[in-house]
Amino acid sequence: MKSLAKKLVLLLTIVSCNSINNSKESKMVLNSIEIHATPAKIWDIITNKSYTKELGNVFDKNAFIESDWELGSKVHFKYEPNKTVSTGIIGKLVKNKMIQIDYDFSGFKYVEKYTIETKNSTSKLSIYAGPYTSDFEAQKTVWLNWLLKVKELSEK
Repeated sequence: MKSLAKKLVLLLTIVSCNSINNSKESKMVLNSIEIHATPAKIWDIITNKSYTKELGNVFDKNAFIESDWELGSKVHFKYEPNKTVSTGIIGKLVKNKMIQIDYDFSGFKYVEKYTIETKNSTSKLSIYAGPYTSDFEAQKTVWLNWLLKVKELSEK
């Protein structure tokens, strides 16, 4: 039953996001990966300053995320040395389980949602991000590479 409820929430979020942006061409990235680590370890990799540059480099050279990872806090996507490219707000947060970052680019709504679920002796990390338009395929690849990097760091 929980799984069905989660799928329904995800579907409603997708419909909501597409309605907000009102673009028939926009698409959401949804991907997940099994990781042999605890949710707490994965959470630490995603939110710990020690890993921000290594994870950011998956997106682009010299990229990183800066935040204190508290509900309502800002999340800055930056390039070294200190150039802020975009800023979102942590709209939802459940420690070791879920982070949602909401962005508003002059009326264009964008969301990144990270969820961590325990599945037997492993964890499942999922990413839901977008919407994307012309760069959708490239973004799918980048997010997959990011998930693989989190897996690599979490399983060390």
